[in-house]
Amino acid sequence: MTNSVTLANDGTVACDGTVLARGIQKSFGAKRVLKNINLDIASGEICCIIGPSGSGKSTLLRCMNGLETVDSGVLKMNGEDFGYYETEHAYHALSRKKLAEQRTRIGMVFQQFNLFPNMTAHQNITAGPVLVKRGDKEAAGRRAHELLADVGLSGFGDYYPAQLSGGQQQRVAIARALAMDPQIMLFDEPTSALDPEKVGEVLAVMQGLAKKGMTMVVVTHEMGFAREVADSLIFMDDGCVVERGDAREVLANPQETRTQCFLEKVL
Repeated sequence: MTNSVTLANDGTVACDGTVLARGIQKSFGAKRVLKNINLDIASGEICCIIGPSGSGKSTLLRCMNGLETVDSGVLKMNGEDFGYYETEHAYHALSRKKLAEQRTRIGMVFQQFNLFPNMTAHQNITAGPVLVKRGDKEAAGRRAHELLADVGLSGFGDYYPAQLSGGQQQRVAIARALAMDPQIMLFDEPTSALDPEKVGEVLAVMQGLAKKGMTMVVVTHEMGFAREVADSLIFMDDGCVVERGDAREVLANPQETRTQCFLEKVL
């Protein structure tokens, strides 16, 4: 299997690739899910987010991709205000068209793959570039062929999701996200639905992305991956960022009691 993925047509990441959040708040009804989230992620940084279930990790990722709207605070993706624009006196929601355009530069890979079951692997990968970005169908087809090779699935283009293993489906999902030439990739527990022997297939592709310089934000329970690949690590609990620092430092010597208790149970 090839452990690298072409990021753009020239093999580089062209845009800003940064994430900035200040005072992010998010509630569902009376439940506050994100509480005053502040973070900075540099271009090319690999940031892993860990924490117990229900701590707000996935909601934070969904806000970064526009699947959820923040209630208050400032969120900048790729160096620009995300989901809103600012005037002298107020913030205003972007039009659906403009938000959709911003989202094309942010790739998202989910726990459950979310492939279109009635489309082949090749069709899943070409759908976004052709239907959303109105790109050339033949060029999108060539790109899909390259991406399938990059994720170790040459010859699987005509397979439907039901004919693929979980690990293969997740690699198609990664290729599908990369086909849009994103500057930031978000991963929401990408290996949690996989059989243990398939986890390595997906992590190897992600390691290839890291070597290419792709900005990555990864919600994960794979502490070994975080230790080996991540630049920074965030521990979240009860909607808050409890601790953040160098991934290896936090895992080896956490400073916060809550982080220490969590890592004692998972390491």
